[in-house]
Amino acid sequence: MSTTRSKNGTSTTKLLQATANLSSFELDNFVNQAIVLRAKRNAPNVSSDEAELLLKINQGLSSKTQKRFDELAEKLQTEIMTLEERGEFLKLTNRVEKQDAKRVELLGKLAEIRKQTLDEVMKDLGIGQF
Repeated sequence: MSTTRSKNGTSTTKLLQATANLSSFELDNFVNQAIVLRAKRNAPNVSSDEAELLLKINQGLSSKTQKRFDELAEKLQTEIMTLEERGEFLKLTNRVEKQDAKRVELLGKLAEIRKQTLDEVMKDLGIGQF
């Protein structure tokens, strides 16, 4: 990994080391705030409504839940999933699908604010297909 220095002299390596000490919850919050900051820099005229939408759009599962989802998906692929795990996986899948639907709704609101199509907003944000 290459190291770069910010204007104030802090290296990206030191920043990453500092984030390594955060709890999963703190790290998720930090990442969300960093995404909003990046969006504001890329488009300095981002309204507070847009910033709030961007924050919500970029919210994912907690790292703990994502890890469990990934574990269960792997078990499904290797066909070693118990009935209990299958039920848990179905609940998590339903949760992810609801979250994705909400995300598309929020992207639609952002598209309205920006007077763009949904595809244009997704392209601008570097978001692929769901």
